[in-house]
Amino acid sequence: MSSTFDFNRRTFLGGALGATALPLLSTPAIAQAKSRLQFQCFGGAYEEILRQEVIPDFEAKHNIEVVFTVEDDVQMLPKLIVARDRPVYDVVTLDNPIAFQGQHLWLDDQSSKMPNAMDVYGSSLPPQTANYGAIVYQYALVHDKSKLPTVESWMDLWTNDIVVGVPHISQAYGLTFLYIAAVLHGGSATNLKPGIEAIKSLKKFKVYKNVSEGRSMFQQQEVDAALFYSHRGQQLIDSGLNLARATPKEGLWGQRTGYQIPKTCQNVEGAIAWVNNALGAEYQSKFLKGLYSPTNSKVEAPAELDSKLLMGAETVNGIREMDWNVILPQKDELVDLWVREIG
Repeated sequence: MSSTFDFNRRTFLGGALGATALPLLSTPAIAQAKSRLQFQCFGGAYEEILRQEVIPDFEAKHNIEVVFTVEDDVQMLPKLIVARDRPVYDVVTLDNPIAFQGQHLWLDDQSSKMPNAMDVYGSSLPPQTANYGAIVYQYALVHDKSKLPTVESWMDLWTNDIVVGVPHISQAYGLTFLYIAAVLHGGSATNLKPGIEAIKSLKKFKVYKNVSEGRSMFQQQEVDAALFYSHRGQQLIDSGLNLARATPKEGLWGQRTGYQIPKTCQNVEGAIAWVNNALGAEYQSKFLKGLYSPTNSKVEAPAELDSKLLMGAETVNGIREMDWNVILPQKDELVDLWVREIG
């Protein structure tokens, strides 16, 4: 912000008036200029809530201009790696497995400087996670009730004559499904290759590369069942589709989405303020309408949404994630194998 003063000759010749007016006129010159926060985040509904309901209040409260860049975390991470010591973003939005991949890029844990962290479930904060979790997700087995009326096991995807939606392993939920497939067919967390053979053995399947593509496949009835974000499945149900969300006997997995602060951050104070705000109940409450489940224990859900959200310490802390330190080192080899065997 810049201030320009247009003092003409008559102003200075005003004698006492000029002398008394000068301090008043000088006030804008010494006002604190806004700092800038370079911020990366996802688009879609997430972006809409942030721009309309979060950023204006945050900017006013902290005297910060948020420079918003829409970018997926799988594109953001390579950009930070290539940049090395050059600053790119002050705060990044990312899923926990992506944060694990870039562990060397982040500032040391800053949660002690974030008062709102006291109210966040421990399973969603460092050192349990590689990011500061602001939203928690679960992957359900979403199924068409006319094609697959009931679900007992993930193995039902193999034993029924249905079209299975298979998430691509470039996504965390794709690696999770590969793990489930591997364990059901003789593999383990350290040996995921049987999962690729198992996916190939499905009677019929279609690969979806992102949430939008998976949602479209359900809407167009191109798939009958899939591992899918539980809240996205609920949104499809609420839209009138004949779907259900199932919890197979082997259980469900999920992940935390949140923020991190790169070591190259140019506005550390502003970044800490942003993350602290995101860990707060007021911030997280704004996302409930999108069925984004909170990590803050003080958030209270409206009665009509309570059953559609993941609420309470037992539920949130009980959500399993993959052991990313075991899974991720295998990813490059698995992607190559996937391309050769599945396409």
